[in-house]
Amino acid sequence: MKLVIQGKNIEITDSIREYVHQKIEKAVSHYQNITSEVDVHLSVERNPRITSKEIAEVTLYANGSVIRAQEGSEVSENSNIA
Repeated sequence: MKLVIQGKNIEITDSIREYVHQKIEKAVSHYQNITSEVDVHLSVERNPRITSKEIAEVTLYANGSVIRAQEGSEVSENSNIA
């Protein structure tokens, strides 16, 4: 399985890469034999008018099908995001 991790307005550190790898591996563990690729896009919006500032998008390519999920949250004031 190919795992692609990209970031927008965020540095993808080794710890972030490892965390994403663990979560994706756990999520697709039962379907690894049919999953060919997983794309993960992490982004931080810097516009104060946008309420969902931290966004994670996951696209999974499995057996000719595409499965996509997205989740967003607000940046906490104590966040150390670059």
